[in-house]
Amino acid sequence: MVKISMLKLSTSCLIISFMGFANSAVSPKTDKQWQTVTENDIRAAFSITAKNHPGMFDVNNISFPDLLKQAKAEALALSKQMSGPQAHAAAIARFSTVLQDGHAGAFSSIDRPARRWPGFSALWRGDALKVYYSEISTIKKGDIVSQCDGQSTEALMRKRVFKFHGQVAQPGHWWQQGWRLLTDVGNPFLVPLKECEFVKPNGNTYKQVLNWSVRPKSVSKHLENAYNGDELPIDLIWPEKNIAWIAMPSFSVNDKQAADYKKVFDKIQQQRSKLLAAKAVVLDLRHNQGGSSYWSSQIAKELWGKKVVEQKTAGTTQNEQVWWRASKDNTDHVVSLLEVVKDQPEIFKVLKAVAAGMALSLKSGDPFYVERESTTLNILPEEPLVSDFKTKVFVIVPPQCASACLDALDKFKLFENTTLLGAPSSADSMYMEVRLADLPSGLGKVVVPNKVYVNRARGAGDFYKPDIAYNGVDWTTNILLEQIKRIP
Repeated sequence: MVKISMLKLSTSCLIISFMGFANSAVSPKTDKQWQTVTENDIRAAFSITAKNHPGMFDVNNISFPDLLKQAKAEALALSKQMSGPQAHAAAIARFSTVLQDGHAGAFSSIDRPARRWPGFSALWRGDALKVYYSEISTIKKGDIVSQCDGQSTEALMRKRVFKFHGQVAQPGHWWQQGWRLLTDVGNPFLVPLKECEFVKPNGNTYKQVLNWSVRPKSVSKHLENAYNGDELPIDLIWPEKNIAWIAMPSFSVNDKQAADYKKVFDKIQQQRSKLLAAKAVVLDLRHNQGGSSYWSSQIAKELWGKKVVEQKTAGTTQNEQVWWRASKDNTDHVVSLLEVVKDQPEIFKVLKAVAAGMALSLKSGDPFYVERESTTLNILPEEPLVSDFKTKVFVIVPPQCASACLDALDKFKLFENTTLLGAPSSADSMYMEVRLADLPSGLGKVVVPNKVYVNRARGAGDFYKPDIAYNGVDWTTNILLEQIKRIP
């Protein structure tokens, strides 16, 4: 199944379009008004999810309805403790984190106050929180923040960060969310930490009292490369004579980026003999948050060969089915996408069939339209095809890699000459292809997945561990290139 072009929402959630139900945001003034708005939004998030989420009828996930009720209960409990715009943001965030799924939940679009910091910024790398940038002379880049206020940073991450952000069971989410532990974003349910202990590379320890202040705007330029390193444009380049570098920072592309990918396809064809003789080909997924799986599939086909990739893919997806939740709003949404993809014949054909099938299921009262029945399985040829592309392939994996970015790893790891370098990837549930629906206040959105995979080879919550972990704080191109050059 080719995924549809999507827009980015966050490090772990992809959106195929906006579908609104409210025209404008309300403007609460008093604490009581804020509490009412927050509770109404939480209940609406629950109701919209219950009416449209595939999990409500998923026989392979019978606990989902109870989990959704728990999400509502925990979010409402927070809304009763404190009110105001930032309490709205935190309570809505809690609704999502209980679900533990980047393709479901809700988020608040409330403006956040200026970020406050203690004079330094830190990131999670491997199994530790490490300083990335500091304006305090005694705190150096690379120092480990081992504990704060008498608790380990691991324990604090679980209690403070993952209560409102990310998925605690995903190693990649620790990488994504680590910066939050020592950043004050105005969450009224969290009291800023007071003192931390640090460990230097030589093992010596020291303590620092935390003095919180608004982070100066000048700091931003020092943090540009903190998350994924520098972002390269979509292209095939040769940073070394014998090392090719294919940058794929997004699969959610605009017209220019789509044209750039087509140029990359042409370059691979034109430079194929050089690629076959190269020391290494680097597939750079830094900054990628998913989108359409078409682009990575085409890259794989250009490198390893169309028929080889199709045969290997068929071997992993022969039992897979796609079930679309045929609610009225989901069906209307898919119908609306036909206009969006009218210039993409392959996707238009698929979507047209899905829209028609969902409409029939909706009319008959069936909760799902099953896109792919087991009786339509491909018959695999007896002899496996072999690719002539044997060059070492290093895939740089960022921690937020999910959805179509994970699909790319599925494809690339079909081949023995592929090595994953970097961080643990993120993970997907079985619920995909999401849309956004407005909260009644207009102050946020509900994230609604439209379909569920059945018998997918990669299970819910499965992620890729790097074959070669890189836990350094610097993820810039030059640093990573030097790491790759040192690999035998």
